[in-house]
Amino acid sequence: MNMFRQSLLFLLPMALLVAACNNDEENPTPTDDNEAITTATLTLTSQTTPVQTVTATVENLNTNADFSRATLTLRPNTTYTGVLSLLDKTKTPTLDVSAEVAEEANEHLVVYTFTPTTGSPASVTVTATDRDTNPAPGPYPIGLATQIRTGAAGSGKLKVVLRHQPNVKNGTPQPGSSDLDTDFSVTIQ
Repeated sequence: MNMFRQSLLFLLPMALLVAACNNDEENPTPTDDNEAITTATLTLTSQTTPVQTVTATVENLNTNADFSRATLTLRPNTTYTGVLSLLDKTKTPTLDVSAEVAEEANEHLVVYTFTPTTGSPASVTVTATDRDTNPAPGPYPIGLATQIRTGAAGSGKLKVVLRHQPNVKNGTPQPGSSDLDTDFSVTIQ
């Protein structure tokens, strides 16, 4: 009987352990998908009088992008306050992706790069004015809100890239993947 009791004490916990390990359970892999963006709008308001508000929009970013309203006509040597608005118009109602990016600010960075047309003296400097809540050495810029400073008259392209950087954001464009990569034409006159 003693041998039976010892065997039972050994086999009972083993049976419970085997039964607890059910291979039929779903183990969903966590996903942190990139944002779906169909429309990007950049609105700039001058900090000088008379106030100038300029809006440029790129539509259909998910298919054949429409750049017909994507030109920013700005004044030389002027400072603007900028706001980037991102939408997903494939959803009903339309999804405000910028609100989602702001909510997940610790995982996103908007990178602005101005390239003047060959031979053009034009210059545009973009500084993000919003910050995430990443711990030191953060906080890091987000880039939905900006200050944009123009230089001499001329033209070029302002590239806007939204970087998706879950758990790796360090204030630089790398690492991560791109949620958005588009250009706005810039004319400074």
